[in-house]
Amino acid sequence: MRRIAFCAAMIIGLSGCATLQHTVTMPGLKRFRSDYVVDRSKPDDYPGFLAGEGNIYSCRYGIHYETPDEFHPPRAQMFAALLAKSLPGVTRHRVVLRRFDVYFNYRLAMLHVAGGAIGGIIGGAIAQSGDVNKNVFTFKKIILVTDPLQIRHNPKEHQVGCDNAHEGEYYASEITGGNDVIVTWLSFDVDGMPYQFESYYQFQPNGRGSVAAAIAEAIRMTIEGAATKVSLTAPAGSGRVSGGGPALRRR
Repeated sequence: MRRIAFCAAMIIGLSGCATLQHTVTMPGLKRFRSDYVVDRSKPDDYPGFLAGEGNIYSCRYGIHYETPDEFHPPRAQMFAALLAKSLPGVTRHRVVLRRFDVYFNYRLAMLHVAGGAIGGIIGGAIAQSGDVNKNVFTFKKIILVTDPLQIRHNPKEHQVGCDNAHEGEYYASEITGGNDVIVTWLSFDVDGMPYQFESYYQFQPNGRGSVAAAIAEAIRMTIEGAATKVSLTAPAGSGRVSGGGPALRRR
């Protein structure tokens, strides 16, 4: 327990603040008042700091989940505005937001600081990529994965994080050494057609503010990249979600 407390204090000390929040602010985004987007994303169930991000014995150690109160405007409004900016015609279609989760993975850096060396399953993270790169494409500065829930397993490589937890983990073989990684999960329907994406944005932070700025850039690029894969050929209103209601309301 002393070691856990020490590591938690160390993380807080390195962040230069009493909490680990990285508030992402995008002022000036257009707000849509119609039923263009319906928010059906699930509530936050990520473990608390001492059970996950701050616990060196957890596979979530060094992986920060961006909570809903770290987004201004709220995630669903941010998603609606950014998607419409990249794909203006989408506002005439029915969009259901299923998932929009962002993780800041600085696990390798913290394990190095905490232990002086990286071993065990983390040491095994540098291996052959196998078929890990299936359905992967590069968009600007991010790696974007389509259909990420399909098996992307490499038996010779453990992920940096919880293996196949579909959270903030990634394969080290896909990332440039020395970088932290922002992992974004995005899932939504357009006129009943499902779209799922996972993205990796790698960077080297320079202070707490740089993390929030990198997260904002990762979100913009992820949604812009996802928009390139969306087809608007279906008639507007097909696959319409029953019940109607105001925009961006959690159901």
